Amino acid sequence: MQATKNKQMKSIKIIQLLLFITSGFSLIMVSCQKMERPPLGEIIQDPLPPTLVIGDSKSYWPFDGNARDTGQYKLVTSVKTISYVPGVAAVPAVTGGEAAQIGSGGYLVVTSLPSELTAPGSFSVAFWMKGVGPVQGGAQGLFAISKSTEFWGNFEMFLENLNNGAEAFIKVHMYNKNAANGVGEEWSEVKVPGALNKWTHIAVTYNAATSALTIFADGQPTLINNKILGGGSYGALGWNNVTGLVIGSFAFQVTPTLANHGAETWAKSFNGALDQFRIYTKALTPAEVQNLFNNKL
Repeated sequence: MQATKNKQMKSIKIIQLLLFITSGFSLIMVSCQKMERPPLGEIIQDPLPPTLVIGDSKSYWPFDGNARDTGQYKLVTSVKTISYVPGVAAVPAVTGGEAAQIGSGGYLVVTSLPSELTAPGSFSVAFWMKGVGPVQGGAQGLFAISKSTEFWGNFEMFLENLNNGAEAFIKVHMYNKNAANGVGEEWSEVKVPGALNKWTHIAVTYNAATSALTIFADGQPTLINNKILGGGSYGALGWNNVTGLVIGSFAFQVTPTLANHGAETWAKSFNGALDQFRIYTKALTPAEVQNLFNNKL
């Protein structure tokens, strides 16, 4: 009788143990089900940072801590007495926001150019400058495309000596071997009030189809607006004896010289900083120049 009772008690305990294990397993399953992640819906991504539209510039020096040409040409650039300072960049987190400070006797030079740049047809150059005014003690070179057989380059742009505070006196020299009038040399000059001691955007455009030259300051045409070169027959630009280009000085001021003579005492490097320097083998439209200025490109 006692043995039968003991067997019944063992059976009851076994059944209770099984019920306990089964109950625990069910709880575990329920818990696991509750911990499962719900099905994923459409993934919403953060918006991309704004894209800086730099246009179709053939060469572009952003000067963000280096002198690399990041445009199509990727010209190999050497520097002398250049440092990097805060620039005009609208979005420093994207561009780095630095500019090239041209020191005394400093410049950037390229001595190997693609053939396209020796016969560009139409042409534009655009950049930001922060020059120290008044300009004293000699003219200051801004940009040049050399001509090894002449004093002046195929293209030369500089600030003339002018004791007039923040007014910039900009001179542009151009030569064109294709000019129908057979001369090919043109000079243009304009005074731009308030262009020094602050960041100012400068652009020079030449349209081969119309022979028109325009100089822009802060996105707007200056008095040099659609100046017709060669009486309308200046035509597509073609340059002779090109040995390189210079940013921040004259072609004859670099060592070794890119002109037919050496440095002049009246000629100086640019006294200030340059930023977002671009070269185009097209004539920028007024809207494109305005865009560069508006967006600090």
